[in-house]
Amino acid sequence: MRGIRLIAAIAVFGATAAPALAGDLEIVVEAIRNDAGKVLAALHAGAGAGTFPDAEGAVAAQWATAAPGDHRFVFTDLPAGEFAVAVFHDENDNGELDSNFLGIPTEGYGFSRNATGTFGPPGFSHAAVEVPTGDATARTAAKLIYQDD
Repeated sequence: MRGIRLIAAIAVFGATAAPALAGDLEIVVEAIRNDAGKVLAALHAGAGAGTFPDAEGAVAAQWATAAPGDHRFVFTDLPAGEFAVAVFHDENDNGELDSNFLGIPTEGYGFSRNATGTFGPPGFSHAAVEVPTGDATARTAAKLIYQDD
């Protein structure tokens, strides 16, 4: 998650053939602790699983003004397949997930399916959500983790 940049996380989702649109992916970001800054959700597709959760692998991103509690993001018109979402609370609004000298995030972060990793972020498969074929909405949650709480 080091170096996630708000601008870099916004990528264009492209493919050589137009895939059939399948549905939406809704993620509820839980436990936003205050109204400072913004909350960012970066969507990663299965083809980019090797770069998850780095911003360079994101195929789309959304942000919202932070507010205490929960916030819902919806990524629409996705092709069927596996997707994972990395989220963070950019409290100082600098476009980065800040970390201390050990690389431990100092701002809130989380992943779809409330996935966690050991000594680092979870792998794509732990956070992946299947968006099915057809007109459907897949749902997941990501509870923010704040290291100083």
